[in-house]
Amino acid sequence: MSEHHSPRAGLIAAFFALCIWTGFILVSRYGGKGVLTGWDVTALRFGVGSLIALFFLPRVTLPPYKVILLFSMFGGIGYSVVVYAGFRMAPAAHAAVLLPGALPFSTAVIAWLWLRHKPSPSQRIALLLVFIGIALTAADTLLHGAHLTGMQMLGDLLFLCGSVLWAVFTLLLRRYPVPPLTAAVSTTLGSAILYLPVWWFFLPSTLGQAPVAEIAIQAGYQGILVVFVAMLLYTYAVRSLGAQTVTLLMAIVPGLAAVAAVPVLGEPLSMFTLAGLAAVTMGALLAARLVSIK
Repeated sequence: MSEHHSPRAGLIAAFFALCIWTGFILVSRYGGKGVLTGWDVTALRFGVGSLIALFFLPRVTLPPYKVILLFSMFGGIGYSVVVYAGFRMAPAAHAAVLLPGALPFSTAVIAWLWLRHKPSPSQRIALLLVFIGIALTAADTLLHGAHLTGMQMLGDLLFLCGSVLWAVFTLLLRRYPVPPLTAAVSTTLGSAILYLPVWWFFLPSTLGQAPVAEIAIQAGYQGILVVFVAMLLYTYAVRSLGAQTVTLLMAIVPGLAAVAAVPVLGEPLSMFTLAGLAAVTMGALLAARLVSIK
């Protein structure tokens, strides 16, 4: 049976994926300030996610082991470990800028160096708008960051590392195209098989001391919505729209996260932030328009 991937359906999938990832920033930062270690949150992510993946396993044909390993190391374990560590060191505003914000540039550079895919002139305009938005938002962060510690700076570097790892995973999805369900199942199961034994025997854990509510929130959001539902939506969007376009659309996440952080985390929006978010959103909307007129 042949699959049909329409631009409109891809845009819808990308929209719901970015909504989940907006919540991911808020929920992960909440977890970073809680009892659970970043190792524990990663274990919950793949432990719960693997249970769902096992249910769907009979319905998919797994790709070669090499592809599963690549998906797991970049889109699974590598990304999760560095990002959850970063959330324990730096605030949500930093994550909103440096994870989804830097993703279009990570993807564009890697696509050019690795796959020789140069952005089109229209895509370059969209990238420029996103860059302006990131610069404005980063400037606001620095202007209000006189008390940044070395720990927070390390967290920022970890977020940037996570952006690069996810960019590589995004391009791997294009190089080794598989159905969305197959990508989610193989990445989740591969990550669980490789990571959970290491976590159980060697990594520090506070799972036994954490409140049940904290465990439930992280297990449900990270293990179901993020690792599985968002993965399905994101993979479908990449196959429908293309890697660079999807990562541009994901630039809307910083704006959504910043707005949501006002009531949830008590983070006010300055004029610099609002201007930066406006530029990022315009770049993302331009990318969406380019898809709709193909």
